[in-house]
Amino acid sequence: MTSDNASLRAHEAGEPASDHDTAQPQSTAPATHSTPTRKMGRRTVLAALGIGATGLGLEATSLPKAGASAPASATPAAFAQPSCVLSPELIAGPYFVDEDLIRRNIVEDRQGVPLDLRITIVDGTKCTPIAGAEVDIWHCDAGGWYSGHLDISPDLPAPTTDHIEPTDPSRFLRGLQITNRRGEVGFRSIYPGWYYGRTIHIHLTVHVEGQEVHTGQLYFPEEISSKVALMEPYVQHTGTKRVTNQEDVLFRDVGGEQTTLDVRPLRPGRPELGYVASITAGVSPGQTREPSSERAA
Repeated sequence: MTSDNASLRAHEAGEPASDHDTAQPQSTAPATHSTPTRKMGRRTVLAALGIGATGLGLEATSLPKAGASAPASATPAAFAQPSCVLSPELIAGPYFVDEDLIRRNIVEDRQGVPLDLRITIVDGTKCTPIAGAEVDIWHCDAGGWYSGHLDISPDLPAPTTDHIEPTDPSRFLRGLQITNRRGEVGFRSIYPGWYYGRTIHIHLTVHVEGQEVHTGQLYFPEEISSKVALMEPYVQHTGTKRVTNQEDVLFRDVGGEQTTLDVRPLRPGRPELGYVASITAGVSPGQTREPSSERAA
């Protein structure tokens, strides 16, 4: 049984994904599709910052990259208790594809600097882990392209902020994972690129017991993004200016600092071998907040 299928079957049986499933490498086999019942309805979400790769209790494994394999880092320290603060809500933007692609490795054929993304979901009232939460992520490739929307140029303004149905079958850099008993999920991806008008970011949604509890965006430290932008293949994207965090209206005005990932190199001094990026989000079910109406493509 593959690790993805183990996650799916455990979820369908009402059990969280196992720790073994979270730690095992995954092939690039086609994604598993499922149809979990989700009740839409936004809730207050908290982001617990200050937890890096060392705070997740996970080993930083090697990541796929054309022409090279990133080495594993040293074993990080034990899980640290987070400190919870409010996290901003944002609309999903036009490029979400609702297909429940349950998989950890979302790279497919995309080229770029490897990224090991670690997300932990906790109860915001206690900061205790939540098992069985569904975590969706999606982001553009090194050239700014979104899968499913290859007819929309990354060098031009988005045609709308509303949802756009996909126009092609590509699904790279999209995936869903189900939290294990420690509330953790992991994705193997590449460092995102950029597109017109937006800083580098990853889209995120979280569902708990079928209820959508968070839609937001994850950002990267500017000092690291500026280095990655000079690497291949990112340096080839010259069709539009790269927007920095402080130039991005959503980052600047809708709490970008609160959802900036803790990013560390897999191998100090060798950034081309990849990064580990981590953050913890805590769900508070007692309140309802609406997302920002600002552009959130």
